[in-house]
Amino acid sequence: MEPAAAAAGSPSVPHLPPPPERPGGMETGEYDLVSAYEVDSRGDYVSHDIVHHQRRRRALAQPGGDSLHLRLKGSRHDFQVDLKASSNLVAPGFVVQTLGKKGTKAVQMFPPEDFCFYQGYLRSHRNSSVALSTCQGLAGMIRTEEADYFLTPLPPHLAGRLKGSEQGGPASHVLYKRAVEPQAPRAPTGLLLTRTGEPASPGLQGLSDNLGLWHRQHFCGRRKKYAPQLPTEDLFVLPDEYESVPRCRRSLLKSHRNKELNVETLVVVDRKMMQNHGQENITTYVLTILNMVSALFKDGTIGGNINIAVVGLILLEDEQPGLVISHHADHTLSSFCQWQSGLMGKDGTRHDHAILLTGLDICSWKNEPCDTLGFAPISGMCSKYRSCTINEDTGLGLAFTIAHESGHK
Repeated sequence: MEPAAAAAGSPSVPHLPPPPERPGGMETGEYDLVSAYEVDSRGDYVSHDIVHHQRRRRALAQPGGDSLHLRLKGSRHDFQVDLKASSNLVAPGFVVQTLGKKGTKAVQMFPPEDFCFYQGYLRSHRNSSVALSTCQGLAGMIRTEEADYFLTPLPPHLAGRLKGSEQGGPASHVLYKRAVEPQAPRAPTGLLLTRTGEPASPGLQGLSDNLGLWHRQHFCGRRKKYAPQLPTEDLFVLPDEYESVPRCRRSLLKSHRNKELNVETLVVVDRKMMQNHGQENITTYVLTILNMVSALFKDGTIGGNINIAVVGLILLEDEQPGLVISHHADHTLSSFCQWQSGLMGKDGTRHDHAILLTGLDICSWKNEPCDTLGFAPISGMCSKYRSCTINEDTGLGLAFTIAHESGHK
């Protein structure tokens, strides 16, 4: 059964919304306007109401409520998506902590009924991977053997007005094709991927295909292929303020009965990035990105047994003592790694890994904007001082930066 088709007089695209990454962020410019709607397990039409709060009532009223089946139908793509809730994305007791000038301003739980993050696959594609949020429309990534795609809702003033496919109904989302990052030759001491191919430090020649090489011992920037080093210790970190919030036991996350290794991750968002997205949207946006990162780490090419579990999200409303965030990625990383190493609960628990997300345009070697996307020490997962990364917010493509930088741990 198909949904109603769009009217013949649907307007054409006046202005396309910007791609989900800034210019130079590896998008190709290829896109497809798609109609997104829910189907049942047989592929029969259910509803166009796919936003989380709208479909939750239906999900609670039927068995298998943690499953979701979607169809994305456009003029060039027709994807049927089978999804399940990303139940291990956040650890039991996950909280969002806001830090102001005088310390903690707020500590908030994340209600289970607000959880709107899913992972799955395309029914018609082998070796595919999908990570989507349904919080405010569909947002996330779709990976096939042929290409990677970003999916994002159309702006409200365009949704429902633009013609999608003949059978799918009015377009509600844009499907962007992500360009494949060219593979860099491995530098003897470090590797850095930039947005435009501008050298990451003076004196380097022979750059091509948007690649910049920077020789610095034990540090690495972003590239597409990554080989995560598995953690060997059972670690977990939270600041003292988390003690005021009851935490469930994490026996589920620590279990290795299914041979799944869990990387308990603390995410920190700086003031600039909060300003860019707004207080009311930042938590959903960050978890949408981390859901994509989680799916990337479950890629079969690296064993598929690494689970990213977000134990906490810290939002920085103001500057914090001991933490200096600037355009200079090297200096910021050093400051952040030292700062996060002191975040420990009263019971001595620690996180495995800390991720700093910044709204600043960072640069690996100077305190000015340039083309660096991310920066991290190499092989630092087992060290509380080196299991840390800095990543520039570029939209949905941020997930690939985080996966690359964290993959060097």
